[in-house]
Amino acid sequence: MANQNLDSNGDLTASPNDNMAASVRIARWLFVILGLIWLVFGTWSIIRIGDIGGNVSSTMLVIIAALIFINAAIFIWISWGIGRGQRWYYYFGLLALAGNIFLTLTDEFGLFDLIVLIIAIALFILLVVTRSNYLHN
Repeated sequence: MANQNLDSNGDLTASPNDNMAASVRIARWLFVILGLIWLVFGTWSIIRIGDIGGNVSSTMLVIIAALIFINAAIFIWISWGIGRGQRWYYYFGLLALAGNIFLTLTDEFGLFDLIVLIIAIALFILLVVTRSNYLHN
């Protein structure tokens, strides 16, 4: 009964999430997972700032960490928005994923990059294949 609401007549109705397609729920969770991965990586980057030597200034590393946190926030925000049925969340999600896929391929490549890349490509394909679930208004 936790997923039920009362309509204007006092009758129980299904929650809006009950009518949501499985592909939309999966996409939302994949956006959350990407956001959480970026949050962890951003936190790890902040912790490591003092340990990294070389030619990169600590100011630049803080800027990079801030961009990582912004990326995480965008993914979590998109996960919230795509279940709302507004087209622009869908298109913004595709744009954010395409940008992340491109940038992942243009940098040093490690295990973290591989995990993020696989999830991002799978999510991009899921969004494209199931686009009718997001473009209904």
